[in-house]
Amino acid sequence: MFSFEQLERYLRIDPKAPKSTLVRARAVYIMGMAFIATQFINLATMTYSYGAFTFDHAVSLIACGFVLAKILLLRRSKEFHIYAWIYSILIVAGTLASALNQNTGINSALIPFFILGVVVNGFICGWRATLAFGATIIVLIWGLWWVSSNYSYTPIFDVEHFADRNFQRAVQATLAAILVTMVGAFFSKNMHEAFEELEDGILKAQASDRAKTDFLSTMSHELCTPMNGIIGMNDALQDTHLDEDQKEMTEIIRDAGHDLETIIGNVILFSQLDGERVEIDKAKFDLRSTLKRAIKPYIGRAEAKGLIFSARLASSVPKLLIGDHVRTTQMINALLDNAFKFTDKGAVELSIKSAVDPLGRALITFRVTDTGIGIAKEDQSLIFERFTQKDGSINREYGGTGLGLTIVKGLVDLMGGEVIVKSEPGAGTSFVLRIPYDTVKTQSETWKEAAE
Repeated sequence: MFSFEQLERYLRIDPKAPKSTLVRARAVYIMGMAFIATQFINLATMTYSYGAFTFDHAVSLIACGFVLAKILLLRRSKEFHIYAWIYSILIVAGTLASALNQNTGINSALIPFFILGVVVNGFICGWRATLAFGATIIVLIWGLWWVSSNYSYTPIFDVEHFADRNFQRAVQATLAAILVTMVGAFFSKNMHEAFEELEDGILKAQASDRAKTDFLSTMSHELCTPMNGIIGMNDALQDTHLDEDQKEMTEIIRDAGHDLETIIGNVILFSQLDGERVEIDKAKFDLRSTLKRAIKPYIGRAEAKGLIFSARLASSVPKLLIGDHVRTTQMINALLDNAFKFTDKGAVELSIKSAVDPLGRALITFRVTDTGIGIAKEDQSLIFERFTQKDGSINREYGGTGLGLTIVKGLVDLMGGEVIVKSEPGAGTSFVLRIPYDTVKTQSETWKEAAE
């Protein structure tokens, strides 16, 4: 089914382009399509009226072909002033052809089309082009008045006032042209100034956002060095002779250090994602070994909180995959961290299944389910936003930066997958990741293919 999104993709119109560029491009093709549509109606009525193919039919078809070619030219060029000139020439040529061919002059039915030229130039080129076109059509109006005065047909009624009426029509058309030109120029100037201010504001906001992201990344890296020293010295201290109170204090230091280390790692990864500096590796890895390493820290956390923790890997999941095992581990850890944080009783479960996608890749489904506090439906669209938790009380009670799920969403998008959340308040939450991986053929599979 036709859609404007498909048309703009075909015309190579970038939806992320500045707003002023989008307005100009859309003005070009929408006005062109509207013109072609009206000409088809015109062709139908002319065929009904004349009963045969006439010169007017040929002019209309040539104009339609000309406009269609201009729309298709958008694929090659975004020099919008060219399109404004093409439209202006087409409008002037069509009006003059009608007025001069039939000697109607200032009485031509196509005179109102001059207004369309003012609108086109205002949208596409700006107020200067609008004023220039307005001045041009005023000259043309008086040229057509001269044609009417010298070469026009003789009317049947009210002959004595015919010349006066021609003059009055020229005056009225001139006043209308001046009014439309001034209004069009005013709104065009304000519109394009507003676009410039908007684009300037967007650029400044993007620059500020990049500066904040770079600052976060730099500070996080700077914190890593002393943090590693603290954790290392604390580990060394635990190997010495300590009494029970001292051991408990070093364990608190260890846990707090690892929590802070996780936060710093999340901030660094987030800043890399935000700056589009994350690359996804394509290397062979064993998913079972990756899973064992990923879930090991959570066994102790489950015991400490009195939770039931289980991890299930379906037999259909390939042993070897081609992908980024580091990013896969980070996503699993982020979802498990989220589940353990918001679950005080019950269970947390990780299950992994496999299917085959249309391209023949292994579509791995990671599902993390908990019996925690749950998420209201209206809040589910917010949880993947950066630094966002569903309300302030959650942050005060459970802590955290609000970056974990943002990181998951960013990594899933980079890996060409999807993330789905299903939850109800008080009934727990289920996060589902579906990510495609290439697979490694085993030796037996290779022999089987060779035999076939």
